[in-house]
Amino acid sequence: MEVSAQPDLAISFNYGFRLPVERIAATQEDHASQCEALGPTVCRVTGMTYHVGRDRRVDASLSLRLAPDAARRFGKLAIEVVGKHGGMLDDVRIESEEMGAALASANADTASQNNEREQVKAQLAKPGLPAAERSMLEQRLAFLADSSRQSNGVAQNAARALASTPMRLDYESGAVDLSLSDGPFVGAIKDGWSNILGSLSFMVFAAVTLVPWMALLALGWGGVVVVRRYLKQRPENNSPSE
Repeated sequence: MEVSAQPDLAISFNYGFRLPVERIAATQEDHASQCEALGPTVCRVTGMTYHVGRDRRVDASLSLRLAPDAARRFGKLAIEVVGKHGGMLDDVRIESEEMGAALASANADTASQNNEREQVKAQLAKPGLPAAERSMLEQRLAFLADSSRQSNGVAQNAARALASTPMRLDYESGAVDLSLSDGPFVGAIKDGWSNILGSLSFMVFAAVTLVPWMALLALGWGGVVVVRRYLKQRPENNSPSE
């Protein structure tokens, strides 16, 4: 996952983790503490959520803003922390947007608009300017001022996106499959052993479930046999002697 900061790219990182339900809060707190330890110029916590559903399922998140050159390193540390808490990396999304060109274009537009505004102001300062021409120049000056504000807004947004990197850490409770880090041979052995254990568990469950019913059925059938024998012998025992 070798993604480094690029001067013209605004990169965002999204990591999804799955952990045992009782470890999510501690993991989230460790990540937040790691961010705070770096200082506000390198990492800032911008949001945090923690929710327990009706089925006792836990979902949580942590939103951060990092210095671009520290984001990838922090992501690796975040994955290591999750592993220490018995969790696993479940999902990764890394997205980038070209902002260098947008910033350069916005700055060029602003410079061009400011230059034209100065020219219009110089024309408006001339004495004896006809009213119609003055009105047209004033409208042009207002249009250039509005365009300059828009260009400045685009430049500020692009500069802000390049100055810091957003990162979101999502946590969910669920089964953790640590065998994903094994090689194919070891993973196959573990999968086969899991299948054997699953089959044995099913057989034990079936036996525990069926044995009482089979015993009850046997008792019932034995009772039926005894009653039938009794009924067959009864007429002989009760017949009158000659």
